[in-house]
Order: sequence, then structure tokens, then C-alpha cells
Amino acid sequence: MKSIRSKLLIWLVPSFVIIAILAGSLLYFSEQRRLNASLNNELNEFSRIMKLTLMRPTPRFGAVVIEQGFASSTKLKLNDVESGYYLQTWGLNGQTLSKSISLGSEQLHLSEELVATNNVDGIQFNSQLSSGADIRVHSFTLKGGPRRPAINVSVAINREDINQRLSAFAFQLLLGGLFFCSLLSAILIVVIKRALIPIHDLSEQVANVEAGSLHNRLVEVDVPAEITPLVARLNQLLARLEQSFARERQFNNDLAHELRTPLAAMRTTSEVALKWPEQSSTEDFHYIAESSAQLQQTIDGLLSLARVENSRAEVLLEQVNLASLVGECISLHTNQINQRNMTIIQLIDDGYCVLSDPRLLRMIISNLISNAVEYAPENSEITIDSESRYSVIRVVNDAPNLNRDDLNTMFDRLWRKDLSRTGTKHVGLGLSIAQSATQALSLELIAELHGQQLYMNLKYPIEAK
Repeated sequence: MKSIRSKLLIWLVPSFVIIAILAGSLLYFSEQRRLNASLNNELNEFSRIMKLTLMRPTPRFGAVVIEQGFASSTKLKLNDVESGYYLQTWGLNGQTLSKSISLGSEQLHLSEELVATNNVDGIQFNSQLSSGADIRVHSFTLKGGPRRPAINVSVAINREDINQRLSAFAFQLLLGGLFFCSLLSAILIVVIKRALIPIHDLSEQVANVEAGSLHNRLVEVDVPAEITPLVARLNQLLARLEQSFARERQFNNDLAHELRTPLAAMRTTSEVALKWPEQSSTEDFHYIAESSAQLQQTIDGLLSLARVENSRAEVLLEQVNLASLVGECISLHTNQINQRNMTIIQLIDDGYCVLSDPRLLRMIISNLISNAVEYAPENSEITIDSESRYSVIRVVNDAPNLNRDDLNTMFDRLWRKDLSRTGTKHVGLGLSIAQSATQALSLELIAELHGQQLYMNLKYPIEAK
């Protein structure tokens, strides 16, 4: 996995290089255009001087003599082989009439276009001498008079100076581009390193989180705005982990208490029976049997809870007749219902079917009915219905001893209301099992307290609506 630093460098450094190349190319071609324009201006001025000089009247008929009438400076340039200024004239038959001393044995190129058109204004083009020197040429036709025939003239200026200046400029641009890219890359590395310091500090804080320090929260001071949501989510995660660890510690304490009490009673009763067997009675053995049954019930509940949590990936959905399933669950608690003289009001339609796993759904409904029968006052009513099309089932019973704070903990393992703890056969795992089975079915089990009535509503989640 590539780091953020590597990704930024991979993307930004080539971008800097491309920007430098584009900027350098733009500057190079602008300078080239400026130098070419300057050369063309110089060549036009050179051509204008040649036209004025060659059109002066000559003392006699015949070929044009270059030396006559030239400005002294122009004459010096044309006579100097190092000046880079060249001149050559041709007759209309293509025969060379004259050329400047600066050309030596070289020849200028006579444009075929000029020969064909006899263009007075002339044409400009790049050419090359036989020695390889690049030149800029201006060719034109000079009309003759009654005493002078028309001739073709080419004047040229050597481009060597411009080429050298462009090469030097390109070298400077290359050095400037390399310096620019190197400087930006170095700045980028420093900036990225400083920008990643909060992430490094955050990783150090996370590395120091342990089970005993979950109450501490990650520091959000001086954290960049882009990382603040991540820090907030991590702090929320720490809060949930702290609550989970607290519940696990509470569960361990409650489980130890649940197991220790009947075990201690069984041990004491057994030791007394062994030491004084003649004083043992049938009630002692009944007491041991009841304590053993309580232990087995606790262990069976924990095993059921573990099986439900492990079977979330094995949910098998099918159409389930809810009224029939509720009837089966009520029949399992008939004896207790009769003993407590309670009334079950079942309002679910006979044909109401839901798509669910009957095994898990039976477990939920049975535990809800068992909880209501166990903790509702004697001679009270329990209503079982389905309040809306989003509700699977709702169980309503009187719960005068519950308060709203109990709703936050009543689904915890081994939780029982203190006033109901003594003498009950329940071990406080029924609602935990129902909650786990609900999560396995991707449903919601919501407990609400309206007045002194408890509403346990099994419904589809909001996003499923």
C-alpha cells in the first residue's frame, strides 16, 4: 500500500515538470518569434538600402556594379567575409551578374517562385549556404529602365547569431526548469511532512489505547478540519468500546454471583449431609435439586445465547403464520398463566404471515411472552397484536415496577429488576436471547414505557420501510 506522501509526490512532481515544460516552451517560442521579427526588420532595411542604391542612375549602360553608391557602412559589411551580410544579383536569364565579396565562393539560392513571378516586393525564406550556415534571404526583382535591364536580387543575413542566442536561451530555460522543479519538490516534501504530523500524532494516541485507558479520548485540538471527523468517529468508537467493556465486566460479576450462590448452597447442604447423615431430610435433597436446576437453567441460557449469536449466517427465511406461532408459544406457558390468573388477549389475524426464520422468531416471541407472564402483576392482562404493517408483533403488559432507566439495561445479560430478583426462576437471559435473535433477523426490538405499561415491539428497521 502506497503512503499518502508517495501518492502526492507521484502526482504532483510530474505535474510540476509538465508545467515547467509548457512554460519553458512558451518562453522559447516567444523569444524565437521576437528574434525572427528583429531579423526580418533588419533584412527589410537591408533590402530597402539595396533597392535605393541599385536604382540610382549609372554613368554607362551594362551590368550593375555593386561598389558604386553604397553607403560606406553597407559596403564594409558586403566586403567583409565575417559580417554575415550577403548580396547576389542575377539577370533574367539566370546568369549571375555580381555578388558581394562576403559570399566568397558561396552562392545564394535563386528562388524559382521569384523567377516565375518577377515579384517586385520580394519573398523571404530560410536557406542554407553550401558551408552549412543558416541564412535568412529576401529576394526581389528590380525593374530596369530604358537604359537598365531588370535584374533579380537576393540579400541575406546569417542566422548564426540568432541560433546561438536561442540555444543559450534554451539552456537557461532548461536550468531554470530543473531548479524550479527541484525547489518545488523540496517544498512539497517539507509541506507534506508537516501536513502529516497530525496523522502521526493521532496514530501515536491510538497506539497507546488499552483496555484500561478506554475512558481517555483522542485530542481534537490543533487537528486539521479534514481529520476532525475521523477523530470524532474514533472517540465515538472508544466510547462504545468503553461501554462494551463495562458491560462485559458487569456480566462477569453477575455470572460469578449467579453461579456462586447456588454452588455455595449445594456445597454447604452436601457437607452437612455427609457429616450428619442422620439429620438430613428430604427438603435438603430438594434444595440441592432446585439449586442444580437453577445452575442448569443459567448454563442453558448462556448456551442458547451463544448459539443464536453464532447462527446469524444460517438464517433460513420462509413464510410463517404468526397467529399459529404465537399460539404455540402461549401454550408453553399455560400453567404459569393459569397459576397467576392472567389473561392473554391475542389480536393477530389468523392469516397474517411474515417472511422470517421460524426457529429464531419462535425464540423471540416465546421469551417476550415468558418475560411478560413472569413480571406482570397477577390477575393482569397481556395483549399481543401487530400495531401496523411495519410491526411484526407487539406484546403489552403492566409493569408498575419499571422506570425509563430500566429500558437502557433490560436487554443486558443476567439483568433482572432488583425487586423481582428474589424467588424468580428466570436467570435474566431471556431478553438478551430475544435481542440477539432479533439482530440475526435484521429486525428491531424496541422497549417503550407508556405510563405503567411496557410495550415490546418487534418491527422492521426504518430503512426497510
